[in-house]
Amino acid sequence: MGTADFLALLFRFVGDILTLILLYDFFVQPFRFYGMDPLTRFVWMAARKICAPFEAVSRKIIRLPDRDLTPLFTLVMVVVIRGLLYGVCAGPSHPIILFIGMTLSFQELFTRLLVPGLLFVLYADIQLSRHQETFVGNVLAMLVHDVAKRFIVTIRRLLPSYRPLHVFITAFVLLGLFEWLFLVVTLLPFGKSSSFNAFSPDLIPEALYWLDSSVVVYLLVNVRLAQTFLFGIFILVLMNVLSGFSGLDPYDRFSIMLGLVISPWLVLSRRLFRFARIGMFDFSIAILLFIPYFVLAILEALITRGGT
Repeated sequence: MGTADFLALLFRFVGDILTLILLYDFFVQPFRFYGMDPLTRFVWMAARKICAPFEAVSRKIIRLPDRDLTPLFTLVMVVVIRGLLYGVCAGPSHPIILFIGMTLSFQELFTRLLVPGLLFVLYADIQLSRHQETFVGNVLAMLVHDVAKRFIVTIRRLLPSYRPLHVFITAFVLLGLFEWLFLVVTLLPFGKSSSFNAFSPDLIPEALYWLDSSVVVYLLVNVRLAQTFLFGIFILVLMNVLSGFSGLDPYDRFSIMLGLVISPWLVLSRRLFRFARIGMFDFSIAILLFIPYFVLAILEALITRGGT
């Protein structure tokens, strides 16, 4: 990996972190009057520093009485700047290179964060919905519920029922369709342009190589979305394990919320793989997550091989 490729990946990582901070700061605005927990306070302080260069301009363009849009305006600026930096890292600052860099940056905003994040938020809200009264005043839980509720209201006419499994499957299908259409529309103008060769291979979406077969792109998008979801569950399980060794109060509301979100996976894994519990160590959840991830990896290989 060359220096330019390393810098491009570094810009992607930094851009993702800034995006998460700005999104959290925007969506948490209605719930700050409940108080600021450590996470909300940290995000609020970080967002103020990030938004400072753009605050005056954003408030002149759009002003709303009940919501500050500065974080969203700053988010767009962050994504544009990241795209320009992608273009600079790719080589000569030709207009087409810079435009492709910004396209890749906006694609990552949706495919790496917004689409998988919305699916994950919806899943978390489904698990927490029966315990909402427990989390009154918990800013993170109320934010999750607010975002999920707005999304469900938007797609309510497409839902076969309000059963949690039906809601989740419908959301998965719709988000997969959106991501597939978004990738195809944004990549088609470039086709298999040689200009992409200037960018780091890690930045180029795999869908670019399968644009001739929209079915392959659609299947790959859904497989990757499922893999990202499973990886997110794994991260939460890991956080739950680490919190048990960190001395964190097990009755802390964050610990309770984390436990409720991953509890279906723990219950199922312990029921299916009882042999995987050895003393105080429980490997059943790792087995449960590995099996579908492995199956998805095989499915991905079959799809790409069939598309060649």
